[in-house]
Amino acid sequence: MKYVYRHIPEIILLIYIALFFGFKEPAKPWDRVINSDGKGYYAYLPAIFIYHDLQFGFVEQYEAQYYPSDKSVFKEFRNQAGEKKVNKYFPGLAIIWLPFFLLGHLIAWLTHYPMDGYSLPYQYLIAISALMYLWLGARWLQKALACFAADERTAAFITLAVTIGTNLLFFTIVEASMTHVFSFTLITGFVCTSFHCIHNYRHKWFIFSLLLFILIVMIRPTNGLILLLVPFLAGSNASLAASFRKVLREPLTLLFGGILAVILISIPFILWKLQTGQWLVYAYGAERLDILKPNVLNILFGFNRGWFIYTPMAFISLAGLIGLFRQNRYRFYWLLAFLVIFIYITSCWWVWYYASKCGQRVFIDIYVVVGILLLHLYKVIQAKSFKRLLSITVIFLMGLNIFQFYQHTRWIYPPSDITSEIFMDSFLSVHQKARVYLPVEGIIAETTLSTDMETDQGWMNTRTRFEGIAHKGNRSSRTDTIIPYSIGVEKRLDSLFVTSNRIICVEAWILTPQERTEATLVIDFQIDGKSISYNPVYLERFAQTNRWTRIQAAVYVPSNFPANGTGKIYFYNPSKTNPFYVDDMKIDYYSLKDIPDYRKIEGIKLPE
Repeated sequence: MKYVYRHIPEIILLIYIALFFGFKEPAKPWDRVINSDGKGYYAYLPAIFIYHDLQFGFVEQYEAQYYPSDKSVFKEFRNQAGEKKVNKYFPGLAIIWLPFFLLGHLIAWLTHYPMDGYSLPYQYLIAISALMYLWLGARWLQKALACFAADERTAAFITLAVTIGTNLLFFTIVEASMTHVFSFTLITGFVCTSFHCIHNYRHKWFIFSLLLFILIVMIRPTNGLILLLVPFLAGSNASLAASFRKVLREPLTLLFGGILAVILISIPFILWKLQTGQWLVYAYGAERLDILKPNVLNILFGFNRGWFIYTPMAFISLAGLIGLFRQNRYRFYWLLAFLVIFIYITSCWWVWYYASKCGQRVFIDIYVVVGILLLHLYKVIQAKSFKRLLSITVIFLMGLNIFQFYQHTRWIYPPSDITSEIFMDSFLSVHQKARVYLPVEGIIAETTLSTDMETDQGWMNTRTRFEGIAHKGNRSSRTDTIIPYSIGVEKRLDSLFVTSNRIICVEAWILTPQERTEATLVIDFQIDGKSISYNPVYLERFAQTNRWTRIQAAVYVPSNFPANGTGKIYFYNPSKTNPFYVDDMKIDYYSLKDIPDYRKIEGIKLPE
């Protein structure tokens, strides 16, 4: 078993690779590896080595060629700085990615892929970089736990718990170009090297710690707060002071480290100068910390990506503070201070939930602390039965996290703000649900039309009423090769709304007898019988075979749509072989407050 314990990082890597090939499809426009914030972090490399354009004028080119045409995953990372554009993200991640980028460039040349920085070789090499850093982070986490006297078995189990039982899994496989797996690894490495620098001083440990710290800050400046962990690692003022004296006795080490530090630190300043003509730029524009407006409870316990709600492993680990308090109060107070300050500062960001998926992502960076706290929790428990219960709980939470990973890869949790209602609706679901969650406080007026298909209410296509298969009652609307259009409604919109901010929401129960369906819900905006905005909602990912499924979908009415225009709503089934059934259809016409907060609600389709 010792062989297994020692090679747990390799086992973890194999698990991650299997999950990557099972859940990630980099060839698909909507599932590229270089995505979201990663586009900004990565853009320095093609800008410098391929396009020679630090104004990033090539963004529209790669977006059109490699990403969805509807710009659903478009990421704007260029901010205005005077008359110039500046990349709002720091370049630390680009430095880490440089060898992977160059290898991708070589492979693209050898395999005749476009050498443009975004073709498949580059996408896969960034994925490989995330997996390699995950492996290195797991290896360093084992070493960090050993620094605190963990035996091989406990260190291996906790390393498995942190890497499989937290959202590190999601942000290594699905969101591989985000900063978090890289920050996790660098911070874990910093903990290891700093511990050795303090307790087993060699000049290499000082150099490694310094360089790791600079890279950490160059990726996410707020992560510079990890300096507060240095006294925790020292364990006492005497040990901390002694380590400083050892460093000061080696001026050549200080000089060499200082030169390397200056070279690294100069990179963002040089890039700012080349981009804007200024040496110092606040590149984030209007995005900033508001120190006087913390969201501590929300960022920890909120259903909208609260850390402890979606990563209960982290909450369990806090009990390790008890063991730490009993063992070393100096370390307890310093670690507690670090956690309080780190949580407070991160909760003050203008978007405190960080538009995150699969829980709160900003805490992934410090999961070495979760591992250390889990270790102290095991140490404080003396009874074997309670230790066994803790291990069973940890294993259960690993399983829960893998389940949540599956849910988030299948968009069972919506990308919109998650309320308690949405959370409970999604928590144990294995199928994506078509749901609309409107902010009640934004609704000014509502008009509702509905049909249960049992009687002819003057709607369109009433001859599709079919007896014998129904969600409730005796009838539904059957669409097939003879009549592909379901019962529906066509109404002038001028009498249905009272504000210019308008949403049409459709709810119905649907049934398909086949595993796959081509059926769509159609919301078509027309003028004088001519379509000006045709909005299909594809139903295959929501429909469950031979099971009535409730769906909801909503579309904004075009802002310039005239009063005499009509909204035509129906289900369309183009299949020549598979029937499709609709029952209990309800259409709500919502008039919303005409203010920015309600003009682009997540989960509500903008008109095409």
